[in-house]
Amino acid sequence: MPGPIHATVSTVHVDATTIDLVGEDLVAEFEPEWASTGLIAADPGGDSARILCGQEIGSIQVTAQLWDDIPPLPDDMDAWQDVAEVSAAWRTAWFDFGTTDSGDDPEKRLPLSGPGDYRMRVHGRHRDDGDPRPDDAPTEEYLIQLWPAPHGADRVIKTTSHTARLWRS
Repeated sequence: MPGPIHATVSTVHVDATTIDLVGEDLVAEFEPEWASTGLIAADPGGDSARILCGQEIGSIQVTAQLWDDIPPLPDDMDAWQDVAEVSAAWRTAWFDFGTTDSGDDPEKRLPLSGPGDYRMRVHGRHRDDGDPRPDDAPTEEYLIQLWPAPHGADRVIKTTSHTARLWRS
């Protein structure tokens, strides 16, 4: 049965509507194609990906997990608005968030099994709760699950947010 190997939780600062997932270069320099999933896009050149958020600027809660094999869908699947998968080539042995509220913190990096091909499943919720977001609104959240896997086609598992439907149309 598959199991998580590593996990990290971070509050990520979003600027320009995306969370950047980066490798050693600490920068994501590609133009995402959002029409495929409305949620996640991987850099065709490798070592970065971007998550499309509902907020343009703000703080978002992100949990990232490395699994030894394809993880099961979560028991609380109804609580997630959007879920999609993409393949990503990673040249470094870890990934980091482009910006966090605590600055560059190596403790927040997710160690990987090494360079190679990974599958990345992203779950998003509270994507449509306003921008700018009122203080009493729920925090936008993402769960990122990675596991070693050969390259495959993008896959949308669930799309219910207005944000994802807008970008996929």
